[in-house]
Amino acid sequence: MSWDISHNVSEDPDRIEQRFDVPMPINPGAPFVGDIRGINYDRVGVDQAHTPSKLVAGDGERGVETEWDAGSLDSAVTWLETHASYVHRLSYDMSSIKDELAPNERATDGQGALGGFPNAQELTKNHDALFSSTQQGLRRLSDGLWAAAEALRKVKRKYEDAEHANAMSAQEMQQAFANAARNGG
Repeated sequence: MSWDISHNVSEDPDRIEQRFDVPMPINPGAPFVGDIRGINYDRVGVDQAHTPSKLVAGDGERGVETEWDAGSLDSAVTWLETHASYVHRLSYDMSSIKDELAPNERATDGQGALGGFPNAQELTKNHDALFSSTQQGLRRLSDGLWAAAEALRKVKRKYEDAEHANAMSAQEMQQAFANAARNGG
C-alpha cells in the first residue's frame, strides 16, 4: 500500500508540478473556502548549476590563467594606458563633427546644418547635448582607464616587494641552515 498523496506531473526536469491526489483544504476550519490541488515551482539548486561549455577548457587546453606575474601585470598596464590615450584623443578629435555641423552662411535663412524643417533647431540642441555628454563620457572613461593603470602599477609594485621579501626570507633561511650545518647544530 502506498502512502503517497501526491505525484509530480511535470515533464520538464527543471520544473516541479506536484498534484495532490486528495484535495487539501486551505483552512481546515472552513473547508468550503477552497482547497489546494497542487503546487508548482522551478527546480533550482546546486544540482541544477552548470558551467556553460564555452567557459570550460577543452581536452588538452590550459583554460583560464589565474596566476599573474610581473610581466603580465606590465602588459595589462600597457593595455590600459594605450586605450586611455586613444579614448582621450578621440574625445578631442570629435570636434571635427562639431565643425561640420557649425552654423554656416545658410543658417540666416533658416537652413542650418541639420536642415530647414520645422524641428531642425530642436534637433540641433539635442545633438549638441548628446555631443557634449558623449565627449564628457569619453573623458571620464579615459580618466578611469588611467586610474586603473596607476592602481595596477601599485599592485605590481606591492607584488614585486612581496616577491622580494619572500626571496630574502628564503635566502636568510638557507643561510641559517648553512650556519647550523657548519657549527654542528
